[in-house]
Amino acid sequence: MTSSAHARSIVGAIGAGFLVAACGGSATLSIESATPTATAAATAPVATSSADTWTISDKSKATIRVREQLVGVSLPSDAVLTATGAKGSFALNSDGTFSPGSKVTFDLTTLASDERDRDSFIKRDTLQVSQFPAAEFVPTKTSGLTLPLAASGTFTFTLTGNMTIKGKTHEVTFDVTAKRDGGDLSATATANPSWKFGDFGMTAPSVPFRVLSVTDEIRATIEIVATGPKG
Repeated sequence: MTSSAHARSIVGAIGAGFLVAACGGSATLSIESATPTATAAATAPVATSSADTWTISDKSKATIRVREQLVGVSLPSDAVLTATGAKGSFALNSDGTFSPGSKVTFDLTTLASDERDRDSFIKRDTLQVSQFPAAEFVPTKTSGLTLPLAASGTFTFTLTGNMTIKGKTHEVTFDVTAKRDGGDLSATATANPSWKFGDFGMTAPSVPFRVLSVTDEIRATIEIVATGPKG
């Protein structure tokens, strides 16, 4: 074989190898030579998905409502407690899952209602905030959300993730209504189903001389305000 023919043989073999590799397989190259046959393998690169990152604003807040029966009051009423001090970020992948590191936290030392005695009891005894000062939510996936997210509009979907309170993690689901305007995103996420105190290793509180009983149901709402890419 002439040197030019030998060169064309090498080029053709390499070209065939890349063609097979691009289709996701492997290629074995056989080159005519006086030396032993050479073998090379190639694998197509794994495709990766890009995700836009959103940063949580301190305007975000979490609100919980529990039904309580107060001493000296004939009818039960809702105790409403709100936590602020939110921080974190999240990145939504094209398949509706979230990138590693996505997390939202709330400072439970900020938890407050209209009754200071109730707040002190809840933080000291029920939540033990001196040991567990934060509630953490790690989102894992969405359902019913069209992606990629439009640059503006209103969206409704289901959000699933892991909530950690008092050191205990429980998978939760939210019904979400969100609104995006370019780089501004706001969302209201309502827990569905509602939570039980036992989900997080707690018992329904009873405040001496103030609260006779509390229904074993926590109705949680998270209001998220975040900034991110403009679209």
